[in-house]
Amino acid sequence: MRKSVVLTLIAMLLLSTGILGAQTLNVWISTTFVNAQNNWLRAKVEQWSKETGVKVNLSIFPKEIYATKIVSAIESGKVPNVVLQGAAGVVLAAENGLLVPVDSIIDKLGRSDFYPAILKYTKVTRNGVAHNYGIPMFVEARTVEVRSDILKKHGIKIPEHPTMQWLINTAKEVNNPPKLYGWGFTLGKCYDANDNILAMIYAFGGGYISNRGPHGADIFNTAPTWKALSTIKKLYDEHVIPPDSLSWTDFGNNLAFMQGRIAFTMNGLSIYYAMVKNHNPIAKVTKEIFLKDIVIDTGLKSAFAFKSTPEKENLEKDLIYFIFKDKVAYRINMCEKAQLYGLPIFKSQGKIISQEWKEGKWSMFAVDPMSALSPSLKAVWAMSYPLGEPTSVAEEVEGSLIIPTYVEKMFTSNWTPQKVANTIAEKINVMLTRTYGKK
Repeated sequence: MRKSVVLTLIAMLLLSTGILGAQTLNVWISTTFVNAQNNWLRAKVEQWSKETGVKVNLSIFPKEIYATKIVSAIESGKVPNVVLQGAAGVVLAAENGLLVPVDSIIDKLGRSDFYPAILKYTKVTRNGVAHNYGIPMFVEARTVEVRSDILKKHGIKIPEHPTMQWLINTAKEVNNPPKLYGWGFTLGKCYDANDNILAMIYAFGGGYISNRGPHGADIFNTAPTWKALSTIKKLYDEHVIPPDSLSWTDFGNNLAFMQGRIAFTMNGLSIYYAMVKNHNPIAKVTKEIFLKDIVIDTGLKSAFAFKSTPEKENLEKDLIYFIFKDKVAYRINMCEKAQLYGLPIFKSQGKIISQEWKEGKWSMFAVDPMSALSPSLKAVWAMSYPLGEPTSVAEEVEGSLIIPTYVEKMFTSNWTPQKVANTIAEKINVMLTRTYGKK
């Protein structure tokens, strides 16, 4: 009898402190194009809830819807507890003091096991103190998808270190419209267009944001940007880029490649993943390459937690740790089952991917997949170059699609590359002044 009373008292104590599930967490998942990742994350959240007894209200949103919802949530103060795979919002929320630092989770997972570049993505300084406020869930390195059968037909070999100029020249050489277009360059108002345009600007030596001052985006309105935009316009006018690319969403280039309409495109491996799942024969003749002068990482899809009560914050951090702690399961489910759409953030798991490639497992890659983690790797969604730090202004620019919106005017309103670059730079400078002042 005494034992049952003691157990009852212990249970009541645990309930009062939130340990036995009295707490509820609201968790958001922003989806990727790869269901293997989305399904595994959902299963991990549900497993954690079952094991801890903590109730989880789980909401799952497509990326485009999530980007709008998270900004609205931050502005209204009605935020979730935890966000998983959130490409937007982490820096905005961190700069406004709304997030829980995750340094302790990183240390628990082994800080030295992270690729150093990854931890820069969510490192924000507030009041003179820097913390990591999120953990990027994978590296989404944008490869160039190459139709190797078409290259073979033209007697073209992939060089050991292909460059952006090689890609441009080769796209022109294999171009045969309307049957086959050389390069499926997305130009619609979508995230892929933003990323591809920035990739070419960076490859030509250009920049985006150099500092947080009122003229920090002046670097965007310089010769490398004009050259990049002029090159895009010329490729479009010469029908190397398909004419319907102006109406493409993020899936437009994927579909064109899978239909055999284009020889090259720059994208994450969601295309290859879909072709394998759908038994598309083009998968067998597709090679994935990285350019020497630029590798874009769109993988700033992070796990982060909002401030709450001390009890809830502990639970939030425990959930994030739970997702990453089994690094082997993480690699298999978030990376390998996704056909390496996501590359691991941990060195220990990256070494395994590299070894598997050497043994022939990832034969679609012309190079070691982990070679993406090179000095030329530049992340979008919050990272700003040459500043090399995340800013909420970059989140706003990319989330609002300012860059593709004004680049489109070269094709619809006869704007010059210089006018496009100047307009974009001016608008970003206004954002910088509004956000960081006139220092």
